[in-house]
Amino acid sequence: MKRSRRALLPLIAVFLAGTPLDAQRQKIIVDQDARGPASTDLSSIAVFLQSPDVEILGVTLTTGDQWVKEETQHTLRLVEIADRRDVPVVPGAVYPLLNSQEESEAWEAQYGQLGFKGAWTPRLYHEPDVVPEMKEGAPSIKPLNEHAANFIVRMVHKYPGEVIVWAGGPLTNIALAIALDPQVPVLAKELVLMGSGFNVGMGGIHRINGRREFNWWFDPEAVRITMRAPWKKITITPVDISVKTRFSDEIKARVAKSDSPVAQYIAKFLGPSYMWDEIAAIAVLDPSIITDQKELHVNIDIDHGAGYGQTIFVEKDVPVRASWYRLATVQFDLNTEKFYNDYVDLITRPAGSGRPK
Repeated sequence: MKRSRRALLPLIAVFLAGTPLDAQRQKIIVDQDARGPASTDLSSIAVFLQSPDVEILGVTLTTGDQWVKEETQHTLRLVEIADRRDVPVVPGAVYPLLNSQEESEAWEAQYGQLGFKGAWTPRLYHEPDVVPEMKEGAPSIKPLNEHAANFIVRMVHKYPGEVIVWAGGPLTNIALAIALDPQVPVLAKELVLMGSGFNVGMGGIHRINGRREFNWWFDPEAVRITMRAPWKKITITPVDISVKTRFSDEIKARVAKSDSPVAQYIAKFLGPSYMWDEIAAIAVLDPSIITDQKELHVNIDIDHGAGYGQTIFVEKDVPVRASWYRLATVQFDLNTEKFYNDYVDLITRPAGSGRPK
């Protein structure tokens, strides 16, 4: 009997040691405009799906790079490939709050053509309800029967003070959630987003103007609603830091060496691009990749003129109207070697690596 008790002690120790680790998993809602297959959008979702350090409450989707119906199918397929059927996929807004394809065309007629307009890009355009043939194969699982905005509200109430709201696309779903329940920013732990541009002449959608960044330009009114809300903390990955990275042939080759289903998906479908959203994702998991960041008051121009959809910002020590601005931590530089290593490590792990143990 004594021998049996001794034999149980190591098992009990392992159990007790594991409990705090499970409790430390950061709860996160991943809000995206998931253009597929692959893309920086789905690549960043894959980072979270592969990580054991976060508990993904759900992936919520909004129209942006593609229409939300198409994005939903691509995301469901990635969830299958990553063997993460435990993660709900929740479609949300089909259209921005106020901006429209017609307004973008009127703006272009006055101020010049935009290089990329997401779902409205003429060479890529199709109707919102159309889902073109999927190169990666169609999913067999279904999305959650709930609107993304309602899901966000429900989750921050279920886990008050614990949920990171992470946004890699336009902020439409988050603005709608705030409209449904103004307590969303108060109940959330933090808002983390990829968007905006500051002092860079590339990475934007309008010639050399990096301050007109796609995510914020697509739904400026949603940005204004979100950025003036009383979040405990806001962290921004802007184009300034994104353009310092590249999904190069070298990184692709490192990923392709793995027989992991997620790695093979990324190697097959992700082309050369800046790693916009991947930085914002990995910085949540490993903040040490960020080597320079500043606190700034940040918002967006919603005057429907030449500056519509352009980032505006003010230094921390300059007095501002509190109803317009919230102080945000803005990332400006990173350790690229460490970032690439983190990315390759996560993407090349076996499918299901991020599932709770």
